[in-house]
Amino acid sequence: CYARRNQNLDISEVPDECSPLYGVLEFFHLYYIPTIILIGLVGNLLSCVVFLNTHLKMRSSSYYLAALAAADFGFLATLLLVWFNSNIGVEVFNKDGWCQGLVYISSVCSFLSVWLIVAFTVERFIAVQYPLHRPHMCTVARAKAIVGCLVVIALLSHLYSFVTAGLVTLNDGTQVCDMLEDYRETMRIINIVDSLVTLIIPLILIIIMNTMITRNLLKFSRRFKHNPDSMTVVDGMSMERSDINLNQIHICILTELLL
Repeated sequence: CYARRNQNLDISEVPDECSPLYGVLEFFHLYYIPTIILIGLVGNLLSCVVFLNTHLKMRSSSYYLAALAAADFGFLATLLLVWFNSNIGVEVFNKDGWCQGLVYISSVCSFLSVWLIVAFTVERFIAVQYPLHRPHMCTVARAKAIVGCLVVIALLSHLYSFVTAGLVTLNDGTQVCDMLEDYRETMRIINIVDSLVTLIIPLILIIIMNTMITRNLLKFSRRFKHNPDSMTVVDGMSMERSDINLNQIHICILTELLL
């Protein structure tokens, strides 16, 4: 997905009956979007600080969440530069080099955001489905290695952006960052593959794992409700009854579904 992202809405060019709607769209474009972007930038930056500089850094899941916050920060930063380009006149996005670089960064960050969520969901799945294996499977070192592998894959798999993106001259003589005409057929194929890799496959994996997580939590909830004072034996190891109440279990289920 390339430009036309840097073109403003021109209310003077639309029919009168559509002007109110375009006025609302213009308001959202000028004020709402940058506000959301700035809030997201601050929130993701604070998330990185919290996950990596507090006691949470001892948990493997914190590294997935910190990397996710960093990826989202990078994507929002590219969106902010595009917004500057179209509304403040800071011509960055429509400059050769910057065009390819921003498209590359946004693509890499989008890929990482999706697959970091998948990696985090896998860890939650292991914790619920195989709790006895969690201590040696979900380690900080392994989380760092997985994040590193995803970063390398993302950086290498989107290098084509430097070739397929560039400045395109419009009919009025202005140059905008867009897909180069020579690579439209190639990009059509790449977009299909990209949709599978960053949308269809991750969505299926997340739905399957969250369904299994929810099923196991509900099973534990029913077992705990019917026999709250019992001892549970798993793989020959006795586990004392936890202090978790049913309300906390329901919160866990909701959290897993949202994630």
